[in-house]
Amino acid sequence: MKIPVLHLEDGFHQFSFNIPAGTLQFSGSEVYPEEIITDVEVNKYEKNIQCRVDIKTMAHYTCDRCLDQFVAPHHQIFELLFHVGTADFETEEEDVVFLKPETVEINLVNWLIEYLILAIPMKNICKVDCKGICSGCGAELNRENCTCPPPRGDSRWEKLKDLIK
Repeated sequence: MKIPVLHLEDGFHQFSFNIPAGTLQFSGSEVYPEEIITDVEVNKYEKNIQCRVDIKTMAHYTCDRCLDQFVAPHHQIFELLFHVGTADFETEEEDVVFLKPETVEINLVNWLIEYLILAIPMKNICKVDCKGICSGCGAELNRENCTCPPPRGDSRWEKLKDLIK
């Protein structure tokens, strides 16, 4: 995923990359085992290079409630700003990557990996109404009923229940 920048003319440029399955080896790569389609729009102006990266792939998750495997489409867009030259460049952008004037190409793989890792949800739920697994009998409540006996009341509270009546 290298963008040639040494003799890149000012203006907009399009680049497309298909990253084969299993090529990127990183923590969390098992979440993205399929091909990653990446489209990069580069806007070069003066000594600045603005990249808009569009990622599409399928994410494979394990549900945190029922432990079932499920697949969900993953689509993400992020932007990077590069400046060729010294760090005296002033901008309102938060993150600017400074490049040496002799830089030939920009390798976007590390940023791609970073954004893919950050996109992994903290909690993976296969569907909104997932019932999960019973903590008592271990039944997967989306497919079967719980076989636990009904909860018994605490005999110490029986006198208070009589007050309600």
